[in-house]
Amino acid sequence: MALSHGGSGSKHPPGYLVFGEETYPAYVFLQELLDSLADPDAPPLERFDLTEQKWPEILDAARSSSLFFQAARIILVQIPPRIKDNVPSPHEKLSDRDKGLISAYFADPTPGMVLVMIFPGKIRGGSPLVKFFGGLSAQAVRVEEMRPLKGQKLASWVGRRFQIRGKNPSPDAVARLVELVGSDLRLLDNEVEKITTFAGDKDRISDEDVDQVSGWIKSYIEWELSEHLERADYRQCLLILHRLLEQDGIHPLRILALVSGFFRDVLLAKLRLKEGTKNRKAIFQEIKPQIKESFRGLYERQFRGLFSLAEGISWPNLRHILDSLGDVDSKLKNTSLTFNILMEGFLFEYCWIRKYGRAPNPR
Repeated sequence: MALSHGGSGSKHPPGYLVFGEETYPAYVFLQELLDSLADPDAPPLERFDLTEQKWPEILDAARSSSLFFQAARIILVQIPPRIKDNVPSPHEKLSDRDKGLISAYFADPTPGMVLVMIFPGKIRGGSPLVKFFGGLSAQAVRVEEMRPLKGQKLASWVGRRFQIRGKNPSPDAVARLVELVGSDLRLLDNEVEKITTFAGDKDRISDEDVDQVSGWIKSYIEWELSEHLERADYRQCLLILHRLLEQDGIHPLRILALVSGFFRDVLLAKLRLKEGTKNRKAIFQEIKPQIKESFRGLYERQFRGLFSLAEGISWPNLRHILDSLGDVDSKLKNTSLTFNILMEGFLFEYCWIRKYGRAPNPR
C-alpha cells in the first residue's frame, strides 16, 4: 500500500478511502497521520461506524469541529465488511441526499480536517460506495485499494517495520519471520515489536534472533498441525486445536493464518503441477524453501504429504475448502460464533471431504 502521511509539513487531502482485503496498513497509516497532526490541547481523533451513524451525522461532526478546535483533526469512518464478497452491503448504497451532502462537503472541506474511511474485505463486482468516492476530485479524496502483500513486497514491508524501530534486519531474518508467521501483517508487526524488544541495543537482527523469539510458532504449531491435516485425522486435529487455544493461549488468528497457509501451499503445488514448467523438487523448494533435502526424514515426509494432497484433492473440493476457510474468517469477524465452533465445523467438513471425496450433506 502506497499511502504515506508525508510528515508534519506536508499537505493532506481532506479525505482518504482505503478498501480491500488487507486493512492493517490503513491503521498504520492512520497512526502515522495522528502522530504528524497530534495536538496536546485537543483530542485528535473521532471515530464513527456506519453500522451506528449515518453520513449526515459524520459530516456535521466534520463541519462543527472547526468551531471548537483550531488544530488539525481526523475523523475515522469504519465501513463494515460485506457478508458475501459479491453482494454490496446496505452501507455501500448511498442515497441521493447522502451523495449531495458528501459532494458538497468535499467541494468545501473544513480546513485541517481529514476523513479516513476504511472499508475492509474482498470486494467482487465493484462497489457503489467506492465508485462514488472515486468519482470525486483526486485532490479531495484519495481512493486506494489494499491488497495482500506477497513475495518481495511483503519482505520489504517487514523490513521497513524493523527499520522504523531502529533495527537493521538481515534478508534471512525477514524471510525467516515471514516463513514462521505467514503474511498476516498485524501478526508480523506484533512479532517485529517483540523481536525489537528482545534485541535491545543490538542494531542487526539475524535469523537466530527471529528463531529465539518467534520460532516456537513454527516448531510448536505448524509441524504438528500440518501433520494431522495431511492425515485428515479429525480427532487429532481437534485435540491440538483445543490444546493450543485452552492450554497454551495461542491467538485464534494465528491458528487460522497457519491453517490458511497450509491450504495455500496445497493450492500453489496443484497450480505448479498443472503448469508443468517445474519438476517436483523445484516446486517443493519454492513452497517450502526452509526444508532442505539434508533434513532427510522431515524432507521426505513433507514432500510426500504436500504432493499427496495436491494430487488427491480435486479442484472443486479444494475451492470448497478455501471458501469454507474464508467463511470461518468472515463469521469470526461478523458473528457471535466462537472460533472453537467455527474451526471444529471446518475441520469436520475437511476430513469428511478427504474421506468420502465430497462435502458433507448440509442437512
